[in-house]
Amino acid sequence: MAKKTLFLHCTVVTPEARIFDAQVTDVVLPAHDGLVGILPDHAPLLCNLGAGLLRYTDSDKQRHTVYIEEGFGHVRNNEVTILTRLALTPDDITGSQAGEQLQQAQNLPRTTLEEVETRTAAMQRAKHLLAMTQGK
Repeated sequence: MAKKTLFLHCTVVTPEARIFDAQVTDVVLPAHDGLVGILPDHAPLLCNLGAGLLRYTDSDKQRHTVYIEEGFGHVRNNEVTILTRLALTPDDITGSQAGEQLQQAQNLPRTTLEEVETRTAAMQRAKHLLAMTQGK
């Protein structure tokens, strides 16, 4: 009988830096079309990522979140690699900053379709950041 793997190796990389690189027990990716849960021994996967919260559990069973904005997720041989243009951790932003971003987004104009889309994206981003800072 094959030995069951207990961990995944997860790496989050932006053009500027490696944000996260560690062993985890699970990862939830914000794919462009919904959330994707990854456990050890997951089938190979390549997916487009949307903006949202990447969630993972570390080897000490502590839950963590990282806000990412689009990119690609790759899973193979218990390696999860996230390439994204932006990644923010709870250390990068405070709850009050996220709240201010939400208030600014709510005040954006919404007369044209483009303005509505911009406002909606800004509000979603701020809500994700607020949830991340509040540990949700």
